[in-house]
Amino acid sequence: MKSNDYFHSIYELPLYNWIKCINGELKFVRTAKNGTDENDLAAWELIYDSYLKEYGLGKLYLKLLKTMQKKAIYECEYILTNERFKLTQIEMVEQNLIAMLNNNGSGVTIEQSLIHISKWLGQWINPKNITAKEYFDLQKEMDRYNKMNDGKKN
Repeated sequence: MKSNDYFHSIYELPLYNWIKCINGELKFVRTAKNGTDENDLAAWELIYDSYLKEYGLGKLYLKLLKTMQKKAIYECEYILTNERFKLTQIEMVEQNLIAMLNNNGSGVTIEQSLIHISKWLGQWINPKNITAKEYFDLQKEMDRYNKMNDGKKN
């Protein structure tokens, strides 16, 4: 893996590429068209590790783990009882997991939150022009601002 063919941290990765990677298109960790799927995975792990170091796991991670545990319990119950209703419960939990992973557990996609941040800043933010770190910092600041000003009229 040539180091100049890949982004190395959340500080470098454009938000657009982050969105693509979160949706499973790991080739977007590349800065050029060079590279392989194996190197893409290694580069993504480095980038995601830099995200975790910067922002930690948080409440979403715990919620994800509990939901995954619930799914595993339903799967075990289905194996033991062979009740078809357990398959429905498994499917419902899987859809919940997908929704949590796609929108950070907030019910809002990154693209939708960019609209809110853009409105808050008074200028449009292009996901190709900011890094993932800049986006997460903006999101955190907007959330902090909203909590401080909750219920206050301007």
